[in-house]
Amino acid sequence: MNLGGKVVYTPARLAVLRWLTDGGSNVQPHIQGRLLSEIFSPRINTINIIVAVVNGLLINIAAQFMVGGFVFLAFIGIDVLVAVCRILLVRKAAAALRMGKPTPTDMYLVAVICWWVLQGAMTYMAMCTDKPVLQLLFGFTVVAALVPLCTMCYPTPRYAMMLLYLCDLPTTAGEMTIGNHWILVALIQTPGFILACNTALWRLHRMAVTLLEAEYVSEQRAKRDALTGLLNRAGLADVLLGLEARGTLFVLFYLDLDGFKAVNDSLGRPAGDVLLQAVAARLQATMRDSDTVARLGSDEFVIVSPNLGPVESTALASGIIRRISDLEYSVGSESMARIGVSVGYACWPDDGPTLELLQGHADLALYEAKKAGKGVPRRFIAPDAVGGAADLGLRGKEQRGAGQLRSSAAGYFAGAEREKFIA
Repeated sequence: MNLGGKVVYTPARLAVLRWLTDGGSNVQPHIQGRLLSEIFSPRINTINIIVAVVNGLLINIAAQFMVGGFVFLAFIGIDVLVAVCRILLVRKAAAALRMGKPTPTDMYLVAVICWWVLQGAMTYMAMCTDKPVLQLLFGFTVVAALVPLCTMCYPTPRYAMMLLYLCDLPTTAGEMTIGNHWILVALIQTPGFILACNTALWRLHRMAVTLLEAEYVSEQRAKRDALTGLLNRAGLADVLLGLEARGTLFVLFYLDLDGFKAVNDSLGRPAGDVLLQAVAARLQATMRDSDTVARLGSDEFVIVSPNLGPVESTALASGIIRRISDLEYSVGSESMARIGVSVGYACWPDDGPTLELLQGHADLALYEAKKAGKGVPRRFIAPDAVGGAADLGLRGKEQRGAGQLRSSAAGYFAGAEREKFIA
C-alpha cells in the first residue's frame, strides 16, 4: 500500500492476528498501516534474526555438551529453519511492497510467533535440567531478547505482549521445577516485570502514533494543493512513480480551463479561487475512486486513470469536457460563470516509454487541443515513421523550455502530421 507517499504493509487477514496488531480504536487506518510497517524493516530484522540465530547456536551447543541427548540438537535445527523463513518472508514482503502487491503479513507474524514459542520451549527444557550455569545462560538470553521485542514491536503492543507471554510463561514454569524455595523471589517479581513491559510498550506506542500523525499531516501539506485540496506536483509524482513501478497501464490527461482568465480578471481573484474549487469538486465527482485528480497550478489540472483503454480514454476525455462546460458555476452571492476546458492526453506506455516523455506528449496534445479551437480532446500518438522528429522535439523541450518547444512543434503538428492526434 501507499498512503500519502509512505509505503505501508498489508494488514493481517486472520481475525486474531488483525486484533493483535490493531493499535486501538483511536488510531486511524493510515496510521495503523504505518505502525505495522515499523516492525517490517528488512535491514533491522535481518540483523536481529542473524544475531538471534548465532546466540541460539551458542547456548544450544553449550547445552548439548552439558546435557547431551537430541533435544537441544533439534532446537538448533528448528531455530535455523525458522530464522531462514523469517528472512525470506521479510525480503518477499519488501519485494511485494515495491511492486504494489499484498505483503505476506500473516505468514511473517506467525513465523515470529513460532520463534518465540521455540525460545520458551528451549528455556523450559534448560530450567528442567540440574545445570545452574545452563539455567543462568538461558534465563539471561530470555531477558536479553525482551529488549529488541520492546524496541521493535511497540507499534503493536498486544502482539508484543503475547510474544512476551509465550516466552515468559514457559520460563516461569521451568523455574518452578528447580525445587529451590528461593526461586519464589523470581516468581514474585514476574507480575511486576510484565506490568512494566506492558506500560513501556503502550507508552512507546502512543509516542509513535503522535509522531506518525504529525508526519502524515506534514506530508499531506507538502503534497496537496492548499486551495483545492487536490494533489500537487509532488503528490502527482508519487502516484505516477507507483503506477510505473507496478507496471499498471494508465492514461494521463492534461486539462486547461478555457475562459478562466476572463472570469478571474472581471470578477476578481476571490471569485477565481471559488471557481477553481468548484472545478476541482466537479472533477472529483466525475472520476472513479481509482483515478487521481491533481492541480499543477493556476488553471491547469491533471487526471491519472489506471487500467483504461484508448477507446474508453477518448470517451472519458469528452465526458470531462461536457461535465466541466455544461453547467454554470456560482462564484459569488449573485455571480455566475461559465467556462470550458481543453484536454490533451497520452497513454502509458504506448505514447511514451518514460514518465518524462509521457508528460511531454500529454502537454503537447493539450497545446494542440487549445490550438484546434478549445473545448476538444486530443490524444498524442507518436508514429514509428516520425519517431525521430518526435524525439528531436522532446530534446528541444529539455534544451529550450516548454514555450520554445511549442513554437518549434507547430510545424511538426501541421498538415498531414496532425493525424497523429486522435479526437
